[in-house]
Amino acid sequence: VLLLTPDLVSTPRHRTFPDKNVYSTLMYFTSDWLNEYWDAIKGDDYRFVYMGPKGSWTPFHADVFRSYSWSANICGRKKWLLFPPGQEEYLRDCHGHLAYDVTSPDLQDGSMYPCYSKCCQPLEVIQEAGEAIFVPSGWHHQVYNLEDTISINHNWVNGCSVALMWHFLQCELKAVQQEIREWQETMDGWHQHCQVIMKSCTGIDYKEFYIFLKVIAENRIQFLEDYFAGRDVSPPLLKLGSLHAMYDISRAADVLAVLIANEDFKKLETESLSPAPLQLLHHLQTVIDDAYRINNM
Repeated sequence: VLLLTPDLVSTPRHRTFPDKNVYSTLMYFTSDWLNEYWDAIKGDDYRFVYMGPKGSWTPFHADVFRSYSWSANICGRKKWLLFPPGQEEYLRDCHGHLAYDVTSPDLQDGSMYPCYSKCCQPLEVIQEAGEAIFVPSGWHHQVYNLEDTISINHNWVNGCSVALMWHFLQCELKAVQQEIREWQETMDGWHQHCQVIMKSCTGIDYKEFYIFLKVIAENRIQFLEDYFAGRDVSPPLLKLGSLHAMYDISRAADVLAVLIANEDFKKLETESLSPAPLQLLHHLQTVIDDAYRINNM
């Protein structure tokens, strides 16, 4: 968990009013695969402005896709209660449900929360106006507005966390499969139904995750081609540079290889995916080899 005094330096991205420089993303958070993808497909995104009166709060949770998040206070103050990954397992009730409020006296009831005594104390952070906080992947948290507060918040994924996103999706699919296991033998297209249910719960399925990796990788391939040819390139990627682009392609290729080998992915109808997953993987591996060779000349 990192507190920063914002120095807003990167190119602003705002769809509704593209000519208005409302705010810019902190330099540290500019490698943002999640919102880059949703911009590319012109869907919704994971950028938010939160406004809450004094005393309002957000219940205990971890962020979407086990993404990173950052939050910058425009005005007001917040209190964060943060738990390292794994501690949330001690905050489940006897039915396996996460606590709604980690400060509730109900957690002291050993018959309802049998593992609560094993949980560590939360990391408590007071966030002042003009400060930004970074929340790592998988850190469950609960947040209070100590004053009337306005904040800008992004959920984001990059090459360092995309494998965690993939692990989260596998866990979500497994949970769906367990819920409807009894109909596996009698339901036509059971595996596809599991994907539909998972997407309704999480916002993405395995085939769209493939498209997600493809879009990120192809954007960086185009960047490298333009960069080495001396053509104009995308300002956000230019700030990250060619080595970062190569790293991103490498990480996309690593996760794509695992996706292709996944038994549940193999059971899906992937003929509509273009290029074919194996073809894309081979292309990425070729690009990585060529880019490192050119960069080391």
